[in-house]
Amino acid sequence: MSKNIIEPKSLAGVMELLPNEQILFDQIKNTIEQTYKSYGFLPVDTPIIEKADVLLAKAGGETEKQIYKFAKGDNDICLRFDLTVPLAKYVAANINQLEFPFKRYQIGKVYRGEKAQKGRYREFYQCDIDTVGKDSLSLKNDAEYPALIYNLFKKLDFGKFVIYLNNRKIVNGLLEDLGVLADRQEIMRILDKFDKIGLENVAQTLSKDLNLSNDIVAKLVEFVQIDGSNDQKIAKLKAMNIQNPTYLLGVEELEQVVEYVRLQGVPEQNFAINLSIVRGLDYYTGTVYETFLTDYKSRRRHPGL
Repeated sequence: MSKNIIEPKSLAGVMELLPNEQILFDQIKNTIEQTYKSYGFLPVDTPIIEKADVLLAKAGGETEKQIYKFAKGDNDICLRFDLTVPLAKYVAANINQLEFPFKRYQIGKVYRGEKAQKGRYREFYQCDIDTVGKDSLSLKNDAEYPALIYNLFKKLDFGKFVIYLNNRKIVNGLLEDLGVLADRQEIMRILDKFDKIGLENVAQTLSKDLNLSNDIVAKLVEFVQIDGSNDQKIAKLKAMNIQNPTYLLGVEELEQVVEYVRLQGVPEQNFAINLSIVRGLDYYTGTVYETFLTDYKSRRRHPGL
C-alpha cells in the first residue's frame, strides 16, 4: 500500500528562523521594545483576526486585494493587514478608559496576500508606535518620532541612515490649487514611488494612467524634486506663492516639526525633508516619515501620522 509523503515545507513568504537566528531576532525586538518604553509608550496587543467590516473600512484598491479574507460560519473575517486600523478600533472601543494623549506601542505579525519576493513577506512583524490625541495634539509629538528613531537606530548600529520628513497637507493643498479633484490617493501612491521607479516613470504614469495634463504633471514633478537644505526647501515651498489654506498649513507644520526635531538633538545629517514621501493610504493626513539606511536604500521604515 502506497503512502502519501508530505513535504515539510512552509508557505512562501513566511519566516521561520533557526535558534541562533531567533536569539538575534529577539535581541533586536527587545531593544526596540525597551526604546519605545523609554519614550513613554504603553504596550497594546490587538487580535490577529478581525471582523471584515472593521479592517476594510479604510481599505481600497491594491490594499483590499492583499487582505486575507475568509468566512467562518456567519462571520466575515480578515487577517490584519497592519496594526493601525486595529488601533483605531481599539481606541474607539475603549475611549472612556484611556487617558489622552494615548501613547501606545505594538509589535506583532501582520499578513498581506502579495507576491512573495526578496524583502517582501506575506507574514512579517510590524513595530508600531502611535500617539492618539483627543480634540488636538501638539506638533511636538510629531518631532518625537524622528528622535526615537534616531536613538533606536544608533543602538541597533545599522550604520548611516536618514529620516525623511514631509507633510501630506502640502501635497493635498498643491493638488487643490492645481484643480485636481479626482484620483488624489492614486496620485500620491505614484509620487511615493519616485525613489523606486524614477522621475520618467512617475511622469509617464501620471500622464498615461491618470490622464493628467502635461502642465499638471510638470508641476508635480517639479514639486517632488525641490532640493537644498531643510531651510532652503521650506523657503522654496513658500516661494511657490500658493495661497491654498491646506498647503500653507502643511508648510507651517513642516517648518515647526523640523525645528522641534532639531531641539530633540537629532543631527542635521540624519533627517531631511523629502517631498516625494507622501504615502498612499488615506489615513495619513499630516506629518509622514520614512527612514532609509544609506547603504541599503531598499530597506526602509514607513511610519506616518
